[in-house]
Amino acid sequence: MQLRTITLFGLILAGFAIRVYYLTTTHPFFDEYTTVLAARQIVETGWPILPSGLFYEHGLLATYLIAPFTALFSHQPLASWQPAHWGLMLSRWPSALISTLTIPAIYVVGYKADAPNPLTKSAALLAAGLFAFSPEGMVWGGRARMYALATLLVLITVYLAYRGTIYPYRAAFRWAALLALLAALLTQLGALMLIPPLIVAMLVNSFSRSRSRPHQATHRPWFLQKTALLEGLALAAIIAFAVFIKRLGRPIGFDSLANSESHSLLPELLNTIRYQTTLYFTWDETLKFLSRQFGIPHHLWLTLATIAGTGLGLILLAIIIYRRPTNQRPISNLQLPITNYCPPFFTAFNVFLWLTFGLVILEMVTLLDPFRRNPRYLVMMLPLFYLIAAYALFNVVVILQQLVTYARRPVFSFYAAIALLAVFAGLNLGDLRLALITPEPAYENAFAKIYADWQPGDTLLTMNTPAAGLYLGQVDGFTIQNEAEQFLLNADAQPVDRWLGAPWIGTVSELNTVLNNHSRTWFVTDTIRQPVYFRGDWQAILATQMEQVWAGDNALLYRTRPDRTPLPTQPATMVNANFNRAIALTGYSLITPTQTAQPELNLVLFWQPLNTIETDYTTFLHLRTANGDTVAQRDSQPLSGAYPTSQWQPGETIIDPLTLPLPEDLPAGSYQLYTGLYQLDTLARLPVTNDTSGENAIPLGEIRLP
Repeated sequence: MQLRTITLFGLILAGFAIRVYYLTTTHPFFDEYTTVLAARQIVETGWPILPSGLFYEHGLLATYLIAPFTALFSHQPLASWQPAHWGLMLSRWPSALISTLTIPAIYVVGYKADAPNPLTKSAALLAAGLFAFSPEGMVWGGRARMYALATLLVLITVYLAYRGTIYPYRAAFRWAALLALLAALLTQLGALMLIPPLIVAMLVNSFSRSRSRPHQATHRPWFLQKTALLEGLALAAIIAFAVFIKRLGRPIGFDSLANSESHSLLPELLNTIRYQTTLYFTWDETLKFLSRQFGIPHHLWLTLATIAGTGLGLILLAIIIYRRPTNQRPISNLQLPITNYCPPFFTAFNVFLWLTFGLVILEMVTLLDPFRRNPRYLVMMLPLFYLIAAYALFNVVVILQQLVTYARRPVFSFYAAIALLAVFAGLNLGDLRLALITPEPAYENAFAKIYADWQPGDTLLTMNTPAAGLYLGQVDGFTIQNEAEQFLLNADAQPVDRWLGAPWIGTVSELNTVLNNHSRTWFVTDTIRQPVYFRGDWQAILATQMEQVWAGDNALLYRTRPDRTPLPTQPATMVNANFNRAIALTGYSLITPTQTAQPELNLVLFWQPLNTIETDYTTFLHLRTANGDTVAQRDSQPLSGAYPTSQWQPGETIIDPLTLPLPEDLPAGSYQLYTGLYQLDTLARLPVTNDTSGENAIPLGEIRLP
């Protein structure tokens, strides 16, 4: 007992240490800025209502727990907490403390759920150790998000629900489970997927126990008691309330309740659940999801060992049944001991965990939209997985007890738990190190750079508006091109971002307008999101109109080039040419560049895709004499290859700046400019509708060179 207690204390300290190390040495996760912004709003107003007016319900209870820590820095001058971002680090402490508390909670649940015995206690110690050294436990236990609290609440809910289904079926446990479930739902609505599996597990557990224990037959199972109806009504009310809170937060595609077309609340609540679910199953998507959760190195070995241990346990169960005398009174397989030591694999609680966790996985691969099948939402179920794994692994100990006399000593199970933990903790080291050295984008450092160099009249554009609000107190535009709808409010009218209410800058034309209207513009992004949410035309504008002034740990900081030549946002000369009804050239503009040593002609072409394009076309630009002789030409993919035509989106406008080098001895005079598109591998030009050139080229008109 003393060794086990000392070891548990050591696991708690070790788990706390790695969480604090992660907490103090890593950059904030992208969503942490939003949580801290909401916590700051709670400190100031009492409610998590963001500057945009959005009620931020994500992790509601966790945000309220974080708020007091946020209060320690939220009213300090920005400059006083920029260094080392200690302000935001304080907001991470609730997660670290809660995640550390989950370690002994797993141990207590693991050995108290059924009759305590050395094997069960040692298996529970192993499960607690697996969570203590879990990379997911470290990461989410070191971030200012809701998952640490949700993990603890799910564990408590499952334990209380189980205790409420065993004799004497105390209703107090089930009511406590309902309260824990409400807290879990208000922390992470994804806990909804726990409810159907939990109900199934509770029913199965009650049936199996009533059949195996005839002396309890005089007592009604919990679901036949008078309180069951009240409990069912309470469950329905809890679900409705949690979904209502979610609806207040205006999920993607939903308007505010005040502007809703529905005059009844019930359809709104049902739609709030329905938009996240769909009946969808494919083997490819299922295997992809399972590989993301259980195929990562530290979980792969543990999963394989769990499967092997489970198979071994089933073999042991078959042996027990085979050796049982035929005249022996049938009893539940769950209660059959193989020795005087009751192995944890043959307990009702283990079956309860298998049913709950297994059915949650089944729900995720069949009832959730593939977009929602993020392993992040399974993090709160990890204690269940670690308990299942520990119980399965201890079947090896049961075998050793049959073969080795020393193994029957109570202390052996403790040493076995330590040995198994050492093996799997060692396998975790690579992923623990990877989680520590894989940086989140250093947005706080990027905004510190801006803060130090900010000048009156500057303007700021970024996708991470919550971070801008925290570190600078302002943002002038929310920048994103792809998949913008999920981040916008009022998308059909005047779209703004969900967090600060900054106007949406979603096209290169709008970006150019901002650059042209302000002497200095800052743009903050990162290497992870830039290729996902921004297209090639945006990248090209960054390359020609802005300069990268800083980069660090995946964060990128751009500023307007002081010597740039502003690009037009609309064509000065309209052309309205049509290339095979696939691409339109709406017009062009000649621009006057800064003084250069090499003579050149600068212009901007304005393209508009009319349909989806499967081919990458090359642009040609010819300068010809009145006799048709070509004196200068340029061939290149649009935007110098940064945005190939096969990636163009129908209806958008591509602003394509081109520089045509001119011969130094080119005489002054009038010249003709032609452009067009062709396929590089065949040199076949894309046909021009109503072509007047005879060569599938567009005459842009006369150009006079001085």
